[in-house]
Amino acid sequence: MDVRTKIIVCIGITALIMLVAALVNAWALFGYLMALNLSLWLALASIRENKLEVGKWLALASFIIWSICLTGIFYYWQIYYKKVPDFTILGMHPGFFLLFPVMWLLTFIPVTLSYALLFSRVVLRDEDWNEFLRKVKKEEVKQNE
Repeated sequence: MDVRTKIIVCIGITALIMLVAALVNAWALFGYLMALNLSLWLALASIRENKLEVGKWLALASFIIWSICLTGIFYYWQIYYKKVPDFTILGMHPGFFLLFPVMWLLTFIPVTLSYALLFSRVVLRDEDWNEFLRKVKKEEVKQNE
């Protein structure tokens, strides 16, 4: 089984476990599985010639960041369940602060921007794109003859 197929199978398995976790109200498990699932999608999108080059590090970094943030969110949720916290962070509930600014800034900006910046260098190089265009033109010429 090639790398792409293995990752797709893992995505399917985590999605099924996420469904079961949601049905039994295991939301912490659901959150960690969601982080794993999204990281696997990131790895899948960065496969080049059946190899995980930079994608494995981006996926691992995003999973670690999401897991740490989710742990903090669940921690504050347990502490302040049905209570109002005595303090806020920049005017926000501590759990929401971890969810919105921290989780968003630590995952969206570095992971998404680094993927976008590395995509043309690692995943789809200009030479490969030009080769693809040449092949497509050859096919069009063959079909028109």
